[in-house]
Amino acid sequence: MDWPAFFDKLLRKAPPALVVGAAAGVLLGLYGFPQWFTPYLEGERTFQRNMSRSLEQTAAVREHIVSLETLKMMDLEQLKAGLSGHAMSEKSLFESGLSLQEERRLLEKQLEIMTTTLLINPALQRVFLMRAEQPLLSTLIAHIPLRSFGGAPAVLPSTVRIISKERFAHPERGKSEEVNGTLQWVPPQVGTSIRSNALGEFVMFTNSALILHGPPVNADDHERFPHICVGLDQEGARKLYRASFIGTRVTLSHVTIEKAAVDTPK
Repeated sequence: MDWPAFFDKLLRKAPPALVVGAAAGVLLGLYGFPQWFTPYLEGERTFQRNMSRSLEQTAAVREHIVSLETLKMMDLEQLKAGLSGHAMSEKSLFESGLSLQEERRLLEKQLEIMTTTLLINPALQRVFLMRAEQPLLSTLIAHIPLRSFGGAPAVLPSTVRIISKERFAHPERGKSEEVNGTLQWVPPQVGTSIRSNALGEFVMFTNSALILHGPPVNADDHERFPHICVGLDQEGARKLYRASFIGTRVTLSHVTIEKAAVDTPK
């Protein structure tokens, strides 16, 4: 469409007053529009400035939040590492405590073994179980002086030690020895034997001829077995057996020994 020709034709046909009025209206509009539009423009500019400041503040806050998040992540990693190290430390401390407790129990047991002594007192006719200088229990001896059976020597040192313990006396072990270049082998006994019948229960062997044991199973086998007997009853032998150890000293100060008279079988 040819707009210049259209407006030219329109102006030619329009009355002069209308044209002047329209021109005046256009001029008034051009004059008044900036005054009407300026407040809105200033408001928009103010809004944009506020938005710019808000965006700057938001960016600063975002950077601060990101830095805080980074610090928190670092703190979390350090906390995890610290907890792991703390757990390992607690485990090491617990294991060290268990090791120390076990070592303490072993030391206490060693001290108990080292300080335990059996004291045979002929004046009181008793055997005392001593822990250091403190008597813990005592049991009666059947006969004083002590008796030597089976041809055992009637002499003992002042102190001997327990070297073996048997809940029930075992039968004789097998023995082998070389005689004139010939190996002599005595097989072990099976079932009851002189040794098991003679010593009975709660048997404590020493590094001498002294043997502490309960009542014999067979009196004849007991008299024929070579040993020095204290003569303990069943309860006394049980108490001493349970409270003593291999290595316990047996003190025999002022103890006399006599050879037991053995009846000759008819």
